Amino acid sequence: YDLAKFPSHTGMRQQGFYNGKKDQGDYFDPPRFLMPNLERLASEGLVLDRFYITSPICTPSRYTTLTGRYASRSKSFQNRQPAGGPASVDWSTGLQPSEANVAKALRDAGYATGIVGKWHLGHGVSKYTDDLKKLDPLKPEDNARIRAAQQGTCDAFGALGFDFAQSIYVSNVGSIKIPSMLKREHLGWVTQGAMNFLDQQDADDDQPFFLYMSLPLPHAQYYDQRNRSGGSGAGWVHRDPRATPGGYLDEAPTVLPPREDVLRRVRDAGLPDVNAMATRLDDVLGAVMAKLEERGLAENTVLIVTSDHQSRGKNTVYESGRVPFVVRWPGRIPAGQRSDMVCGNVDLPNTFLEWAGVDAPAGDSGDPVGLDGVSLAEGLMRPGASPAPRDALLLECMYTRAVVTDRWKMVAGRAPDAVDQLMAEDALRAKREQTRRYVGWDGRTNDRFKPGFSYGVIMDSDRDFPHYFDPDQLYDLHTDPFEQHNLVAPGRQAGEHAERLSALQQRLRGFLKTLPHTFEEFTP
Repeated sequence: YDLAKFPSHTGMRQQGFYNGKKDQGDYFDPPRFLMPNLERLASEGLVLDRFYITSPICTPSRYTTLTGRYASRSKSFQNRQPAGGPASVDWSTGLQPSEANVAKALRDAGYATGIVGKWHLGHGVSKYTDDLKKLDPLKPEDNARIRAAQQGTCDAFGALGFDFAQSIYVSNVGSIKIPSMLKREHLGWVTQGAMNFLDQQDADDDQPFFLYMSLPLPHAQYYDQRNRSGGSGAGWVHRDPRATPGGYLDEAPTVLPPREDVLRRVRDAGLPDVNAMATRLDDVLGAVMAKLEERGLAENTVLIVTSDHQSRGKNTVYESGRVPFVVRWPGRIPAGQRSDMVCGNVDLPNTFLEWAGVDAPAGDSGDPVGLDGVSLAEGLMRPGASPAPRDALLLECMYTRAVVTDRWKMVAGRAPDAVDQLMAEDALRAKREQTRRYVGWDGRTNDRFKPGFSYGVIMDSDRDFPHYFDPDQLYDLHTDPFEQHNLVAPGRQAGEHAERLSALQQRLRGFLKTLPHTFEEFTP
């Protein structure tokens, strides 16, 4: 990626949008990472420059990736916010056993299915209880209870379509009911689970496999913020390698290079320690690639690396949803190419099912896998040689919606009356007190007494996007990928853009017609 053009914090920094004020951070300066395995994967596969997460938040992005349905269709979400009214500000979209997902569909078709790493799609699978938080993992009897909770949690994934589950983070590590010394993101532990699954696969066996490997990192940016002042910025290197959410290990995993070796390689490359986590992530990818080759599986395995969202613009429908995406399938997907087709995580299940020759089944809830997606199979295997699989994509989050095309982005903010009133009152307060606004389109009031996290609305989107509060927005992504210039801003002559805005708003009505919630004038 050209980091100066990719609409991330790094790109913003290189474009000169950040000026070093205390509320703007350093945002990866320098932004270079040492990731040779990812570079190799890109040279052997296809890079998508316009791949989107349709709801740029941790939980809904996972829901859509596994179901091919928009996150607002989640049954747990609708239990809190019933269909027929506006969508809730709380976008915790769990995945229930009654709902169809791609793992279930592939397992029913004869695939071995596995999951390792972060789940974050509801605590219904969790066997962790509050009393575990008071245990001492260094005591064998206490540690055995924590291990039993992890094993019970892993066993529960059978109802969700996974034959194999190991090294599971039920949620963000801070929310898991375990002693504080075990609250560690541990990539070695997760990678060991993946290695155990892949060791069960055989190139000479007719049974294909599907592995969903969801890493708990990066999180809170790439660096360890608690170790930045006076430290190396990579405090994770010195943490106990035997402490995991699954209990205290008998031995530390050895599937990744030693942690100290990560720092050595990063320093030899002339990079700061704070960028070392990226190299650790790359080591995980390298271990997976090496295991596929060792097992004779690399030539006939589709390998995808992507993300659940960016940090810049999280909780919005801006280009925070545009994330890196690399796919390799030797001999099937052309190597070393790029594609700018507009597509998203909502399209992945349809793609997998087409490659597997599997029809999209429906769960007990009635919604089939891939209900809102299209297959990207042709676009990935013959990029540029066939019509684009879609000409527009819906993005949904909180009280905002967007339609994105190859060039244009239309954003609409429509909040319930109570939220509109809160925003209006806060706008007057901000003007009176000469501060930034604290209430955004998500309806939440940021805690002004916690400086350092955000000085405006939650996640600082009012700083990153100057037209954040405009109810109607239109951006030319070819010339303005950072979404700084609203072409239909209040007081601006819309001219030719008025017709374009109207056309995209009509597309939004079409997208929302079959979705369960209302969005003011865009829905009946």
